[in-house]
Amino acid sequence: MRIDLNSNFLPPEGTQAVKSGARASEAAAHSGVASDSAKLSSDHLSAASLAAAVNQLPELRQEKVAALAEKLRSGTYEVSAKQTAEAMISQMRVSSAA
Repeated sequence: MRIDLNSNFLPPEGTQAVKSGARASEAAAHSGVASDSAKLSSDHLSAASLAAAVNQLPELRQEKVAALAEKLRSGTYEVSAKQTAEAMISQMRVSSAA
């Protein structure tokens, strides 16, 4: 919300004044022009709680990363053709949905 300390300020000649709050809706009603309004839903509360929950999760699953790193170092990391195909199809679905 913006508070206009210069509410008595007159705009330069040839320009239209910007009104806020009740005066704007009153002016819109008198001029026949519809005014915009915004309402916040309670969804922002659930989004905030989800964001807080995600922020408390660890950045990476360290044990899984360590196991994969060890397999890479030892040369025992293997990916099946099926896993590769599934990953490619999954990626294509994500790309086409966006």
